[in-house]
Amino acid sequence: MATIAPFPGVHYPPSRALPDLLAPPYDIITPADHERLAAQHAHNIVHLTLGTPGRRRNYAQIGARLRRWIHDGVLIQDPEPAFYAYCQEFIHDGMVQKFWGVLGALRLEPFGAGKIFPHEAVHAGPVEDRLKIMEGTRANLEPIISLYRAASDPMNLLFESLEALPPSIAASAANGSRHRLWTLDAPRTRARIQRTVRRLPFFIADGHHRYHSAWLYRVRHRRSREAQWMLSLIANTEQKGLKILPYHRSVACEAPVSASLPQDCARFGRIEKLGRKPGATLAAPARNTIGFSSRASGGWLLHLPPLPAGTPPRAMLEVARLHDLLPQLVRVRTVDFTRDAGDAVAAARKSPHVLACCLPAPSSQQITQIAFEGETLPQKSTFFLPKPASGLVLRLI
Repeated sequence: MATIAPFPGVHYPPSRALPDLLAPPYDIITPADHERLAAQHAHNIVHLTLGTPGRRRNYAQIGARLRRWIHDGVLIQDPEPAFYAYCQEFIHDGMVQKFWGVLGALRLEPFGAGKIFPHEAVHAGPVEDRLKIMEGTRANLEPIISLYRAASDPMNLLFESLEALPPSIAASAANGSRHRLWTLDAPRTRARIQRTVRRLPFFIADGHHRYHSAWLYRVRHRRSREAQWMLSLIANTEQKGLKILPYHRSVACEAPVSASLPQDCARFGRIEKLGRKPGATLAAPARNTIGFSSRASGGWLLHLPPLPAGTPPRAMLEVARLHDLLPQLVRVRTVDFTRDAGDAVAAARKSPHVLACCLPAPSSQQITQIAFEGETLPQKSTFFLPKPASGLVLRLI
């Protein structure tokens, strides 16, 4: 069973101007955003998660910086182990959404050997980078996101009760998001949280590279009790505030994309042509549908036939079916990923060598089923919203 535990969190004093100090997770920050956030405040969390902009990352220097911040009171540590209830309100499709979870220490275990499962593969470079960050800082600077699935979640009663209480930490961001954190250090509350999730399997929604890095750190530091755990935001997939979005593809081809490609796609399913201005229909295709756009042909939809009963869940994903059929349609040179279908379509309009591929998002049911069966999704299949703000709570190891 997956095990979580309270820990004494490290955070900025609540009296600080937190909007200047928080940042998005390290892996969605562009170089320009890194520059902006680092210039925003000398104590912005990116000085730890990403180091100094424009310079090669100096892991020992980052570790020294963290220790200096703690020594100088820039960051403080709570005296008692606690869980931290987290609520983020954010705007999606013009509507305010509310997402709840609990920050705690998650006991590490090999993927699939117990109750923790991945849903995406990892790459050596980011794993090595985050491992060096852990070695330099002796800390979990950001939480991963571990999701469980519970149609009736007892945690909701706890979250509802917290709405009437002032948070320990609160901050609003320039993008309109609002972040609140409640320190839960009462022994009965801590035990209740542990009982609620102790029999549930988790899948890693965000933070696969950091999880692998933490596992390698654990192997290197077997005698360290704190190295057996890592910081995680634990949340239920069955809440309206969790959004699962797709990544789309801009495929650079060896030769110009043929004007006959829609007809070539017809051997895989029914074709629906959308013309030169396909609009939202292409950007958000329905289930069993893939959207395409090229300079030569405009936009079209490929409606895929249902697969036979017994087909493995992963093979039924539109992104997996795209990866299977794409080499049969074009000679692929490179693939770029984007969360904005409009960017993929714009790239196809600019170059005759680019094919835009637009996908529907997998459902939480599909992802959990695939993960719990020990399989992983193709690279860049999902993008989860919201992203917890970095800098709210750190964990020393």
